[in-house]
Amino acid sequence: MPQVPSQPTPYSIECSSFPPPIQAASGPGAWAFQRAFESAREPVRWAILTTMCFWENEWAFKGVEVPRERIQDAYDESPPDLKATLDHIVNQRLPFYYMSEGDRRCHDLYRTGRMEEAETTALSTENFVREFNSAVEPVRAAVLKTFDDWAFFEEHREISPVPEANLAQAYAAACGDLRIVVSWILATGWIVPVFNRKAFELYQSSVHRRGRYHVTNHIKMHALNRLEGMY
Repeated sequence: MPQVPSQPTPYSIECSSFPPPIQAASGPGAWAFQRAFESAREPVRWAILTTMCFWENEWAFKGVEVPRERIQDAYDESPPDLKATLDHIVNQRLPFYYMSEGDRRCHDLYRTGRMEEAETTALSTENFVREFNSAVEPVRAAVLKTFDDWAFFEEHREISPVPEANLAQAYAAACGDLRIVVSWILATGWIVPVFNRKAFELYQSSVHRRGRYHVTNHIKMHALNRLEGMY
């Protein structure tokens, strides 16, 4: 769990003196995230800065305390999964930091009361393929390996590894339970293959604990931040 940062540097939402945007940022939306950051409440700004610093995957500013006036530069350099998470924090006005896409997905399911839906619902084939294509590589690998492991350990048969090109056909031909399992992997950002029903139950419990832990620790952390005079 990241430690509470020291007192933030003075920063005003009225500040309009921006550094030049990096070359990749152009057009009317070049400063969109910077403006969103400035207009957010301080706990939300803190969540954005903390997420950037403690994101678990490698990226240009991993472990760096990004200066507040350079938020747009860092956002433009962020990988797709981090960028989606930062957008989620801003759009939902959430005072929560995340260390991975799985963190964000699990917490969102817990926060919105959609855990049971994710555990009992299979995506349509079209939606499954779309979600798979937008997932990060470890999640995609877990989905593909689950098809193999489920066939062997749950159905007691061997199949050839499922290539991505045949994913839609494999999903359409899978039993109902397996379709729910791989849909759940995508919904939660889970990165461990699920090999049978018992493992699925254990992993569901882990995700529930992860959601509760995330919320509880943020309540404590924000209380400490307020005591420190951060906001």
